[in-house]
Amino acid sequence: MKNYYELNQVLLSKLSSYLNDNPCLITTNQINKLTKLGVSTNRAFSLLLQEYLEIDDETIINEYFPYMIKELNPSSYTSNPYYQNISFKNKKLNNWELKNTSYEAYEAFVCGDFQYFDDGRVIPQIGYFSKPFKYLAVYQNKHLWMSITPNEIETMKDPLLNAKGNVVTIGLGMGYFAYMASLKENVSKVTIVEIDPTVIKLFKEVILPNFKYQDKIEIIESDAFLFLDNLSNNYDYLFIDIWHDVSDGKDLYLKFKEYEKKYPNITFDYWVEKTIKYYL
Repeated sequence: MKNYYELNQVLLSKLSSYLNDNPCLITTNQINKLTKLGVSTNRAFSLLLQEYLEIDDETIINEYFPYMIKELNPSSYTSNPYYQNISFKNKKLNNWELKNTSYEAYEAFVCGDFQYFDDGRVIPQIGYFSKPFKYLAVYQNKHLWMSITPNEIETMKDPLLNAKGNVVTIGLGMGYFAYMASLKENVSKVTIVEIDPTVIKLFKEVILPNFKYQDKIEIIESDAFLFLDNLSNNYDYLFIDIWHDVSDGKDLYLKFKEYEKKYPNITFDYWVEKTIKYYL
């Protein structure tokens, strides 16, 4: 019997190193050399990634890679309402900076929550574009904190489907969730809870003026847990997104989960919850 748990660990460890250290090793020239031999672009990318990850296990190659890698269509994301209607020039304020940045052609990046299979496989989702792809981002002390990437859009789909009525989102970021939720007819109000006054100021000056339904938006400057300790029960839905990734999200996630018992009438959702659960 195949030990998928061990295979999951091997793949995730190698992928993590690749994505964190140098996700741009695959180049257009390398892809073109393989496609000239009759190999599809996606197959070429997979073969090159297998080589860079030093993976020769046939089970990982045959049972993971086909479900893991996909070339993305830029228009699937540039047609998103946020991309269509939110724009700004680069702006700095204190230690925060809003700026336009981009993925390189064939740069690998996470694009979606883990996929779970009944046999025990846990498969990360990796995307790439065949040409450079521009996106909006916010940096704190020159470190990327939040960005409106395909991963952001994909991992917000389910929470946005669930959002209704009087909504709270904990964590402002670049206001993607708040903007998309405010467009929904069944969302009457979106309350944003954010602790950093500089982030709030940047949002109000640069991003909020682009919102179609600004009257639906309320911003509260507060610590997330202090806000939840005094939460009223007139909210219908609460979305939490204050972690950068799983590494800093696990403990926070468990702490937030305790509040579900206190407010059973409110629906709680969490960013990348499926992925976080794997590491608990």
